[in-house]
Amino acid sequence: GQFIYCGKKAELSVGNVKPVGEMPEGTIVCNLEEKPGDRGVIARASGNYVTVIAHNSDTGKSRVRLPSGSKKTIPSTCRAMVGLIAGGGRIDKPLLKAGRAYYKYKAKRNCWPRVRGVAMNPVEHPFGGGNHQH
Repeated sequence: GQFIYCGKKAELSVGNVKPVGEMPEGTIVCNLEEKPGDRGVIARASGNYVTVIAHNSDTGKSRVRLPSGSKKTIPSTCRAMVGLIAGGGRIDKPLLKAGRAYYKYKAKRNCWPRVRGVAMNPVEHPFGGGNHQH
């Protein structure tokens, strides 16, 4: 099996947890803390990662690029796991059938199936009613 080390002295290898300030620029990390001690809240979904951009030793802050592409400044004492989350490209595969879409959205919220406004009655939608739907 693999040993996972945590702390300032841990080496920079996949799976180890280190403070962001101890990592070189360009390191790809995941499960990043926003505030020191909050146990990791950023980049935890499949295939996501954060890139360490820069360090400012005067203020004790580090700049990171988030999965959305935006940049954020966090304290350098925030910890992160080296590497990225497995399962990237999960959404690239087509669902192919309604049952898979049903179970996908069942876990999230009630937004499926989506009914067209034209297919509704006039009391339910501004586009509803009429004798034709085209």
